[in-house]
Amino acid sequence: MEKVEMDKNSTNEQIKKKTTILTIVLSLFIIGGLGTWGYYKLYGAKSASDFDLPSNEEVAAAGTSIYKPAPNVPVTEIQRRINVIHEFWNRKLGFGAWNKYSITSNKKELIDVKGDIQDKLLPYVSGPLKADIETAIVKIDASMKSDRVEPLKHVHRIFHDLDITLNGYEQDGVYWEVTETWKWLQKAH
Repeated sequence: MEKVEMDKNSTNEQIKKKTTILTIVLSLFIIGGLGTWGYYKLYGAKSASDFDLPSNEEVAAAGTSIYKPAPNVPVTEIQRRINVIHEFWNRKLGFGAWNKYSITSNKKELIDVKGDIQDKLLPYVSGPLKADIETAIVKIDASMKSDRVEPLKHVHRIFHDLDITLNGYEQDGVYWEVTETWKWLQKAH
């Protein structure tokens, strides 16, 4: 009889311990989830719809020109090139693909993209847009030198924000606020 009582007490204590551990683990998940949600709510990417994005006319009227068009490269071609580069980064790094991206096996491709940015975009921009493009080039170099993808994520975010700001890109509502062009337009607004 005593043994049955001891087994019952032992079983009840094990159930209490398991319940306590399960409660603690679930509480940590809930607290961690709420903390993560709160962090991204305060400091994470913002939605493009949260911003009053300027029209092309407002960009043109903002004072200092950000475009240096040429007869064979009008403003619309510069905007198209920004979109093409953004779409390239979407395919390579977007939607979590950056986790699998290898700098070493894609070095030639990175050199080619950097060359396209330098040759087909940089000569046709000025002011804050030129600063953003130059930052992207520096980040590509940093990524190749360090063999880390993190600088390329920043390049992707630069072109993402430029595509939203200058082309009205709306496929993804996230806006990172990482460009000098955006800051300049806000001051001019």
